[in-house]
Amino acid sequence: MPCLKTIVQREYTCYLFGALPLCVALAHEDTFPWYLERYVQLHSDHSPSSGEQPHLDFADSFGYPEVLECRTLDWAAVSAAGPSVIDLIRDRISAGHHCTVFVDDDHLRGRPFVRLHEYLVFGYDDRRREVDVVGFGGRPRVFRELRISYDDFARAFRQAKGAAHEGRSEVRSPLQLLRPRPIPHRFSPARLARALQDYLAGTPRETQDTGTWWSAPTVRAPVPADLENKDGVKTYDHLVLHLAQVKDGTAGLDYRMLHLLSEHKGMVLRRLTYLADACALHEPLAGTLNAYRELDCQVREFSLRMLFLPPEPKRVADEAARGLEFLTRVRETETRLLEDVVRIIEVG
Repeated sequence: MPCLKTIVQREYTCYLFGALPLCVALAHEDTFPWYLERYVQLHSDHSPSSGEQPHLDFADSFGYPEVLECRTLDWAAVSAAGPSVIDLIRDRISAGHHCTVFVDDDHLRGRPFVRLHEYLVFGYDDRRREVDVVGFGGRPRVFRELRISYDDFARAFRQAKGAAHEGRSEVRSPLQLLRPRPIPHRFSPARLARALQDYLAGTPRETQDTGTWWSAPTVRAPVPADLENKDGVKTYDHLVLHLAQVKDGTAGLDYRMLHLLSEHKGMVLRRLTYLADACALHEPLAGTLNAYRELDCQVREFSLRMLFLPPEPKRVADEAARGLEFLTRVRETETRLLEDVVRIIEVG
C-alpha cells in the first residue's frame, strides 16, 4: 500500500495547476523558507478584444520546479507505457513520483458531460483497488483527500483521452510526474521585503512563467495587440474592471478572481505572522498585523457574500457597486499596511 508524503494545503486552491504541486512541496519542511518568501506577487492580464474576463493569479503559480523535479508525459508517451494508466501510476509512485493526472471529472461525479480536471495521485492500494488522490470532491465538494476505485479512475482517464483526441479538450499532456528536490535554504526577511516592495510597486517579474504544461502548443499563438498585463497592487484595476462589468450586467461574475484575492490576503497574513515570529518583531508589527488580519477577514466575507448571491440582477448589481467601493478601500488600506511592514523590516 505505497503512499507518498503529501499534505492537503488549503492556502491556495483557486487553480489546481498551482494548488496540487504545493501539496507535494509543502509536505517537506525544507521548502517552507522558499514558500514563505514567495506567493506575494499577483499578476493579471486582459485582452478586451478576446471577449474574455481578466485572469488573476499568483505570479508564483508555476514556480514550483524550483523545489520539485518535474516531467511531463503526452498522450503518446502514456500510451507507450502500456494499456493501463493504473499500472503506470503504480510504477511511478513506487519510484517516488507523485502523479498529476487529467481525467474526465464529470464521469467521476456521475454527470453526463465531459470535463477534464486534474487530480494529484499520491498512493494506491491493490487490496482495495483504489488510488489515493487530492482534488475537489465529496459532499460538500471541497479540496480534500479522496479514494477512487481503479476502474472508475481508468474509465475517467479513457474518456478524457477520447475527448482530447476528438478535439474537445486542449489537454495534450495528461500526466505530470513530481518529486521533491532538496533545496537547503534559510528564510530571509530581506527577500520577503523585496517581494512586498515589488507587489506595492506593481513591478513585473524579470521572468514570469504563465505557461501551462498540459496544453503547450507546438506553435505559440500570437499575443493579442491589446493584451494588458498588470502586477501587484495594479491588479486591482482588473478586479475593478470586472466588477464594473458585473454591475452593468455586461458580464457574469467570475468568482475565481474574488476567491484568489481572498487567498492572497491569507497568504500575505501568514507571511507577516511568520516574520513576526522568526525575527522577534511581534511588538513593532503588532498593530499592523491586527489591522491586516481584519482586512483579511473583510475580504473573505466579501468574496463569500458575492459567491452566494441569489441570481437576481438588481441584487447582483447593487452588491457589485458596493464591491467597487470596497475594493478601493482595500487597496488603500493594504498599501499603507504593507508599506509599514517594509519600513519595519528595514529598520529592524
